[in-house]
Amino acid sequence: MRRSVLLGTIPILLLWFSTALWAEKTDIVYLKNGDRITGEVKSLLRGKLEFSTDHMGTVFIDWDDIREIISDTGQVVELSNEQRFYGPLHKPEESDMVTIETDRGPVGVDYMDVVSMYPVESGFWDRLDLSASLGFTWDKSSEVGKYNLNIDAKYRRPDSVTHASMTTEVTTQEGRDNTSRAVFSATHLAYKKNRRFLTYFGNLEHNDELGLDLRALLGAGYGWVPIRSQRQWLNLAVGLDVNREIPNMGDPQNNLESVAMVRYEYFRYNGPERTFDASLMIFPGLTDWGRVRASFDTSFSLEFVADLFWKLSFYTSYDNKPISDEASTIDYGITSSIGYKF
Repeated sequence: MRRSVLLGTIPILLLWFSTALWAEKTDIVYLKNGDRITGEVKSLLRGKLEFSTDHMGTVFIDWDDIREIISDTGQVVELSNEQRFYGPLHKPEESDMVTIETDRGPVGVDYMDVVSMYPVESGFWDRLDLSASLGFTWDKSSEVGKYNLNIDAKYRRPDSVTHASMTTEVTTQEGRDNTSRAVFSATHLAYKKNRRFLTYFGNLEHNDELGLDLRALLGAGYGWVPIRSQRQWLNLAVGLDVNREIPNMGDPQNNLESVAMVRYEYFRYNGPERTFDASLMIFPGLTDWGRVRASFDTSFSLEFVADLFWKLSFYTSYDNKPISDEASTIDYGITSSIGYKF
């Protein structure tokens, strides 16, 4: 009996799966050059529309190249002023407008004001960006070698962004002990009204140059987004954090710190794709008054083949009162790597 039920269920599941897989794609994109593409809107972010088609697979279209877009499925459309509208996209009355059929009637918005767009029922993988890069340098005269690995992930929703990254670097030199630096960090931004946001962050850090075996940190803050467009984002925030530091030599200690954060991102996807990212965090001590820590990271990436890119990064970490007496007050470095976006 169970076997017959199972055998009868399998064809139904196969039929359902094939129907979902081959469901008709009815979204239409009209390009400024006169072309028309039928498919399914997957997302719009940073000025690039991800569009799934039956015959060409998934294509990425610059938002500047689109004349109009029509979608019968519900879309979440976010504007640069952080307004959000929900509904199908209808044929616009004006060429420079997007018309959203909301519950309260049609709303026309300017194309350049649209920051992001997702289908209402978009899945986890549609909202996830994942990249990894690997670098290596070696100098014959000094016999110094550097190996670095970076993994970066971003998960986006209309009202929040979650960013996690892991960076590790090992330096080797003949006749000297190897040194290493590793950082795992995670940040969650929940957007509020009037360009404000709440942020929650944490990281784990190891740095031989600063005499730090491990620093575990958790914090929260409140911020403002003065710039958020199809080309650039700027976030400013202040907050508090608690951390526990374990030095290479000495006793562990707990700290309470204030935090000031600035992050800027620039992105452009046409001819060729390139991005620039800079982040500054300053940590004035509260329990250890007079101690100030700071970290600055910046990177530039340039795509030279589809999804394959070259990345140049610079980092510096500063601590005017390092937890280990023999440690340096500053550490910095430049890395060059080759990466891939998934």
